Amino acid sequence: MTILGVFVGLIIIGLMMLVHEAGHFLAGKLLNFKIIEFSIFMGPRLFSTEKDGIKYSFKLLPIGASVQFAGEYPESSDIDQTIDADDPGLFFNRPRWARAIVVAMGPIANFFTAFLASIILFTAFGVAIPIADQPPGNSLAYEQGLEAGDKILRLNGNRIRTSADYSMVRTLIEPDQDLILEIQKPSGEIKELILKPGNRENYRLGIVQSITGDQKNMVLSVDPESNQGNPVLHEGDILLAVNDIPFSDPQSAFEIAQSSGEQVKVRVIRTGQELELDVKTTLYNDPIPDGIFFTESRAAGDIVYQALQYPWSIVKSTVKGISMIFGGQMKFSESVTGPVGLVKMFSDVVSENAKTANLALAIYQLLFYFILISVAIGFTNLLPIPPLDGHHLLILAIEGIRRKDLPDRFKHVIAAVGMILILTLAAIVIYLDIRRIF
Repeated sequence: MTILGVFVGLIIIGLMMLVHEAGHFLAGKLLNFKIIEFSIFMGPRLFSTEKDGIKYSFKLLPIGASVQFAGEYPESSDIDQTIDADDPGLFFNRPRWARAIVVAMGPIANFFTAFLASIILFTAFGVAIPIADQPPGNSLAYEQGLEAGDKILRLNGNRIRTSADYSMVRTLIEPDQDLILEIQKPSGEIKELILKPGNRENYRLGIVQSITGDQKNMVLSVDPESNQGNPVLHEGDILLAVNDIPFSDPQSAFEIAQSSGEQVKVRVIRTGQELELDVKTTLYNDPIPDGIFFTESRAAGDIVYQALQYPWSIVKSTVKGISMIFGGQMKFSESVTGPVGLVKMFSDVVSENAKTANLALAIYQLLFYFILISVAIGFTNLLPIPPLDGHHLLILAIEGIRRKDLPDRFKHVIAAVGMILILTLAAIVIYLDIRRIF
């Protein structure tokens, strides 16, 4: 981690929390709630200004934001303000439906921001849509008749609308388990393809490369066994051609596979300079690739549709992950990330891409993580656990059905238990974050 990376991480997380609190604030203003203070960041105030009876403050610690409604937590206010208990603008004097809207607008603002960030990401870099690209000739999909233009409807019974849907389902399928694809041909015909896994000896370069976006054919990682144990390709190299055949040409993959351990000439761009490298291919006993690749689109309709669907796909993945933790299929310690881990994640993106001066990749990764975490913040706050927004919505719903308030003592006890639970969970997650780092 670097100081710059940590600073960027704190600012991005702070922005997410600012969006959340701004959702509460704007809804409160529109619905005539009396607001005492809106603060950017936390901790001691650096400076404040007042407009229309609302104090706007900028605080010291670059973490989060807050909004204080009059009458919500009057005992915790450190602002000298006389409050009339009968003032209709006080939080608990407003109608339940209005309070529910104000509470819900925090998470909704996070989801809306994720949608906007998705629009920006997909417009700038393209978006994968569940329309099959042409499968490689040595793949299971090719052998079973999947063709470019086929729409992927389901994988092992699960509806596929986004690449995130596909990734989630694919991750849960065991290596020896059949892949059952339901596809729709351009003619409208619905077909089922069964891809049975197997292994095949194969000569290859021993690298992992990106396959979509502006950084297509960038080397993402290099196997130590590459070049028969003497790697010459580097992470960040942009692959241009093998034996003068462009990497965009499917024939290049065939050229590598048929090289039988002989030397091939690989042209790359490394730090802006074009190089030609002699690389001996390495023999691997690989699983036969499934060969399922999504088509990249920049069409406005696809971008908007995917931007709407992608946050929902993330929510489904989150729910599935939670169920797997409770079911013992995933370890809690390996599946959760807290604020320290999030700052490190953003910091690593900045630090790693600073080494290669790859601004485009850094922007892509930061936007992608921004979308993931914005959705996570929105979803988490909707959980019915005190003191999260979902708890307040549940209480308002129950009181609305009963047509009277729940006893204050009951609500205070539930809030206290929930607060202890949340603080305990936060402490555990922060401990796990720190343990991973050190």
